[in-house]
Amino acid sequence: MKKILFRADGNAQIGAGHIMRCLSLGMAARELGILCKYVTADDSFSGTIKEYGFECEILHTDYYDMEQELNKCLEVIQKFQPDVILADSYYVTHSYLTELKKYAKLAYIDDIKSFAYPVDVLINYNSGAMEMNYPKLYQDSKTELPQLILGDHFVPLRQEFQNLKRKPVKSKVTDIFFSAGGADPERIALRFAREVVHNEQLSGYKFHLVLGAFEPDVEEIKKLAEKHTQICIYQNVKKMSELMQQCDMAVSAAGSTLYELCACGMPTITYVLADNQKLGESSLCGKGVMKSAGDVRTKTGFWDDLMEMMYLLAENCEERQKMRESAVRTVDGMGAEHIIKNLMSSEGKDVS
Repeated sequence: MKKILFRADGNAQIGAGHIMRCLSLGMAARELGILCKYVTADDSFSGTIKEYGFECEILHTDYYDMEQELNKCLEVIQKFQPDVILADSYYVTHSYLTELKKYAKLAYIDDIKSFAYPVDVLINYNSGAMEMNYPKLYQDSKTELPQLILGDHFVPLRQEFQNLKRKPVKSKVTDIFFSAGGADPERIALRFAREVVHNEQLSGYKFHLVLGAFEPDVEEIKKLAEKHTQICIYQNVKKMSELMQQCDMAVSAAGSTLYELCACGMPTITYVLADNQKLGESSLCGKGVMKSAGDVRTKTGFWDDLMEMMYLLAENCEERQKMRESAVRTVDGMGAEHIIKNLMSSEGKDVS
């Protein structure tokens, strides 16, 4: 039996994105008869990983200092003997990856182009990945160019986002989906809830707020929801696609949730809250798939602009229909399977 070892982390500081996309890949691999194991620095998401039916080895190390975990990680690798190792962390170093590569075919998921990663396969599923010019980076650093798996054809979504039956665009919006991501470091969810309940233009809409596992303002948001029935709160959502499809449009941080919304055909207003989100946001909005409210950290008048954008989009059925059509053309939901098949192939050809 073929084996894949995933090395990824998630916690209150960095959110859930790395873990969740690796779980999507693990589920696709399992469907293809491949055995998967996960290795994490701490136990923040070990329970989630086990809920999905996978083994999780906890190193009990610091996620931001991967050099010091190397010996422990190599012990796990030597016992498991994977055919492929997939690393997904912003804290990898050149020497760390070089060591892992000695033990198996090594893949890395990237979206920030920190350096020329010494790997066999480089994955960047973001919509703007082609613009990052990896060949030049590797040429300039005199490093061998890995197999490239690039673009939104490879977005690794869970099975629930495949083969969806999408409901028609409604002439009148009633329900709006909201997500600030798994950790919400900028504390956007509470500010969003406060803004919408005090905005007269938006008084006729119901807002469905998904709160991540490390949302810092859960109790304050719950108190607000008790006073204002237009705020609905969701935690530990088991089937996100169903909740998304109950809504008519969405507001979401520019992370991996955007691609789930695309698969659902959801007209979406996005915003940036981290530097690594800028390229994906720019590319999706440039294609007309979504609209951007800008960078919440730096844009003057961000909240007034966002409230007005929501109202205008809710009132424009034709625009929402166009956005929906662009979204479903962008993401087919099968990206995880596409990645796994390429990873397990003995051929090292460029599939970008």
